Amino acid sequence: MKFRRCMSMIYSSALVLGLSFLFYPQSKETSDNKDKGVVNSVTAPTEAATATPTVTMPVASDITAPSSTQEPVTTQAPTVTSVPDNNLPPILTNNTLSAPLSGVKDLVTSYINAYYKNDFETVSSLVTDATMLNATLMESNSKNVAKVEDLQLYSKPGIDGVFSIVYATYSLYYNDLQLSVPYFSEYYVKRLTDGSYRIITTPISASTRQAFFQARKSEAVLKLSVSSLIKRYHAACLAANEPLLAQCVTNPDYLDLEYIASRYSVTEAFTDYDFLLYPGINEFEYIVFVTHNEKIVFSNTPAPCIEYYYIDLDDSSGYPAIYLGITSLDTDAYCAAVTQEEEIQALAKKINTKMQEALVADDDLKEFYQLLLSNSSEN
Repeated sequence: MKFRRCMSMIYSSALVLGLSFLFYPQSKETSDNKDKGVVNSVTAPTEAATATPTVTMPVASDITAPSSTQEPVTTQAPTVTSVPDNNLPPILTNNTLSAPLSGVKDLVTSYINAYYKNDFETVSSLVTDATMLNATLMESNSKNVAKVEDLQLYSKPGIDGVFSIVYATYSLYYNDLQLSVPYFSEYYVKRLTDGSYRIITTPISASTRQAFFQARKSEAVLKLSVSSLIKRYHAACLAANEPLLAQCVTNPDYLDLEYIASRYSVTEAFTDYDFLLYPGINEFEYIVFVTHNEKIVFSNTPAPCIEYYYIDLDDSSGYPAIYLGITSLDTDAYCAAVTQEEEIQALAKKINTKMQEALVADDDLKEFYQLLLSNSSEN
């Protein structure tokens, strides 16, 4: 038996007795999807064999969201273990991310900055084969980007001619949005015989590509990509930007844009994030619990919040999206069990205490959340 649930931003203030979670639904039913067991799969546009595997796309009206996968796992409370396989390359067995070598760091930093300035000449000088670059895509991806902010680079050793694989988190400040939008990208670096480095644009083998795909599912890399996704989703909520919201979810038909615009109309910013990942079940692959502070424009006291999202991985790229769609009763029972895990309950209790302190300290904040609770109970 299947039933329709809201999976778009399951919001919790932890402001309830018993530490149960509050849900503020944002999904909508569409008659043409009424009897479908899973969301439709769509493929995000990417540039094959380029230096920028486009894991996130520019804010454009024709953007499509990543596709969903289904990978059943146990219905019991999860226990995450890792068993190394001595036959696997270090990129798959070593979950540690390190800082890139100085030459690699300089290369990727220069590439990202030049790419989003649409500086094709500079980008061409930083790659192994400039003929593989897509100038049209670069122009589209860099459109309205004023600057790159908060760039952080992490690396793992590569394989099969790839000296290093570099993961980048950063924010793009868009002129038309007046907003910084978080992103996550991945780059493959080659070391030349003279000791210099170039970003690989030539095709890599299927086995190497599969190894990099699996590496994206490692805990450290997954946390980077998922945290970037959630922050981007929050930025889209603040801007009430439909194309940007659609980038973040598996099925935009379930987004309630009217609710999002209303709910975040007085939210100034989200800060102080922390993330906790659990394995998912059936319709999606992970559950991410997110704690952060929400700053309301008319309150001086940030509101401590806890939310959780269902995360699906695109089966062609391995990149995450927030799952929106139909879930089974087994999935609902599993997720309810996860929220009762000792670790999650302790986290909820901690946030609940902080929230109560914030409400006591700020009457404006208290009034705002009482209004949210009232609206939720009416829906």
